[in-house]
Amino acid sequence: MFTADPQYDRLDEMLAQVKPAEPLPEPTGKVVRVSTAWEIIRAVEDAEENTTIVIAKGHYVMPRDFILDTNHVTIRGETGNREDVILDGNAEYDQHFKPLSTRFGAPGILKLIRCKHVMIADLTFYNSPKYGIMMIGDGRVHNLTVYNVKFHNIWARGLKGTGPYRIDHSLYSAEELGYEPKNDDHLEWNRPRFGRVQHCLFINDHPKRDLVDPDEGNYIAAMDLMALQDWVISDNLFVGIRGASGRGRGAVFIWVQSEDVVVENNVFIHCDKAMGLGNPHGSPASSKEPKGGYSAFHIKNSVIRNNTIIGGCNKGIEVQHGDNMEVYGNRICSSERKEYHAIQVLGMFNEAKVYDNIIQIDPLEPFNCCDTVTVGENQVGDFKDQFADIEIGDLSLKEEAKQ
Repeated sequence: MFTADPQYDRLDEMLAQVKPAEPLPEPTGKVVRVSTAWEIIRAVEDAEENTTIVIAKGHYVMPRDFILDTNHVTIRGETGNREDVILDGNAEYDQHFKPLSTRFGAPGILKLIRCKHVMIADLTFYNSPKYGIMMIGDGRVHNLTVYNVKFHNIWARGLKGTGPYRIDHSLYSAEELGYEPKNDDHLEWNRPRFGRVQHCLFINDHPKRDLVDPDEGNYIAAMDLMALQDWVISDNLFVGIRGASGRGRGAVFIWVQSEDVVVENNVFIHCDKAMGLGNPHGSPASSKEPKGGYSAFHIKNSVIRNNTIIGGCNKGIEVQHGDNMEVYGNRICSSERKEYHAIQVLGMFNEAKVYDNIIQIDPLEPFNCCDTVTVGENQVGDFKDQFADIEIGDLSLKEEAKQ
């Protein structure tokens, strides 16, 4: 069971299916211009508040990770073209091969902790064995914007947000900290809030080849984020996010007590699984009622709408352990999905709605939903001859079909 190769030579046509990024205004306030890898690292780690770091056009092989812990900082490429500024981790395939020296957490290029009102824009993260951007989940990373960024050949997660108290405090006991890091108040204080990932490209040139990972080469996603509140994931393109044997995680994977999340207007081209909101392998409660605390639910009060999903041998949309969810206006077309349903919504504590989706008929029933899910007014049928151009994600109707 494998996901097909995207037609990479048609990438420009795929990009035309998502809304393009508007150019950012010229930077104001303190501007620091950098043009070497070490200048980038020093500028970010020594940044003062209200600073814009402008990276000159170039391909930078990064000697180590770099950490931002300052509020009100923008990191951006100078030209506005994300292809012009490449931050290269120089470490492909094997997560245990680490020419990218790392001083904090798992291998990654940029790490964020204790910072608010941060923008990262107009550049590329390339060739990392684990992460492109790593957001420490208990690090009070609020108001993060990732805008017009390319994540290219990142072999675990392009954008990673850790558990809300997992890494930063893992070395300390409650007695040493002076408070209990696992209580609800701590989670609410630290959890990532008010984030936006928009106009980004997540792309891998081939399925993952490193078989020595937590799931035999399938530990891969475009983003894996936990404990979010008030985030928007929109107008992004995901191409070829695939595990070694077709069991890659959701390209968009959001879980662990996340709420008020909107995933909309994205296009997924030949990714094993497009979206997973909630983790079926991490059940938070055996009963139908949330128990409270860190593991009360995985996703609630959230929406998946107006996305296009092409190909993929696994589920198109998966929602698990949630409450008050809506899935509507999505278009899904795959000839490779033989053993999974196009939309699966299970383990809902209360209500969920699945409606107004258009699904190319699969060998299986397109929906696998529990009793608390309302499924209605979806279109399921053989639309292949009516869609304009499936391979680039254009599922608009051909002119003759419109008449």
